[in-house]
Amino acid sequence: MPTLTTSQRIANMLFSSVYPLYLAKVEKKGRTRAELDQVIEWLTGFSDKKIKKILFSLTLVFIFSHSQAQKLINFSGQIKNSKTEESIYLDLGGTLIRLKLLEDGSFSTNASIQQIPSSFCFATISTKGTVYQQTPLIWFEKDSIEVNIDWFDKSLQFKNRMPYQSLSEEIETLKGNKQNEFILSKPANVPILYFVNKNKEKISISDLEAFSQKVDEIYQKSIYFKRLTSYISAKKREPVKIGSIVEDFTLPNKDGNQVSVVNKGTKNKLITIFSSSCSWSIASISLLEKLAKINNGKIEIITIWADDTRDSWLNSDIDQKNKITWTNIWDEYRFASTYLKNTGWPTFYVINEDGRLIDIFYGYKQKTANKLKDLIK
Repeated sequence: MPTLTTSQRIANMLFSSVYPLYLAKVEKKGRTRAELDQVIEWLTGFSDKKIKKILFSLTLVFIFSHSQAQKLINFSGQIKNSKTEESIYLDLGGTLIRLKLLEDGSFSTNASIQQIPSSFCFATISTKGTVYQQTPLIWFEKDSIEVNIDWFDKSLQFKNRMPYQSLSEEIETLKGNKQNEFILSKPANVPILYFVNKNKEKISISDLEAFSQKVDEIYQKSIYFKRLTSYISAKKREPVKIGSIVEDFTLPNKDGNQVSVVNKGTKNKLITIFSSSCSWSIASISLLEKLAKINNGKIEIITIWADDTRDSWLNSDIDQKNKITWTNIWDEYRFASTYLKNTGWPTFYVINEDGRLIDIFYGYKQKTANKLKDLIK
């Protein structure tokens, strides 16, 4: 590998990495940050506000480009004045982790996150299974975060507040159409994308398209933007129903290769949408295993996992998932779930060799087992 010259190394340095070095040097000589910014403004025309914007933008580029499919985050802190009998959960965008509180209310738990920056909140669950958000979303970008809460008034204390924490809290105070009008009118950033993606089913496709076209390239690498554009793409297709043709699409396998789901003119297909968080989905693997053993190539079996993270898809319930010998792919950005109008798990779609949807059935029950057997008669 060729060695870079000094000039080449300097040319490859980012402003965001050079600036702190200059600042440390001038402060060592008794000068101030304001004086450094003044010199930079003279040389480049960048104002103090512009410098801060550049630093923040370049930081985001670095974060998005270096975020792996999985990142293990440690959540810790202390919850004071909670009731002994009350269960408190960490809510990671729909994934709930029950906190084990010590006598003094302290806690520590690890969780896999698909992307940073990301957010979480604290929640409770009613006896009927309804999840209630108890705190505002808390945004973070590091691999650990410590939060202290007074559960009586839900007041929070935490370090390293993200620049858009206040914006996120402002958005949460708005409800319904007022919230949608607000987020669609603002320049896109991480929390704006989060809320647009969260509310997308209540926003017209034309408004979502107009919004997505204005998203800066910096934020197009975020999972929120990718899920939003995937949703728009799926919704622009003809709706799927019994008797209609299912257009082909691709999803990634464990090696990251895109796999075609609907290949017309080959053989009948059984497409299943499962979730690792659904015990009936995990149990249904055994049904498909039995079907695969007596199938003799009559139908092609494809399992699509609607999991939030790659880690959950590949590594949870591994003893059961090791039984999978058929096509096993991930609905990473929810395209399949949206296009096939999936509303629960497990769901089974039967598509004939012409690509026409001929049956849909649901659940882990004897009726499902009977329908699977009928497929190979």
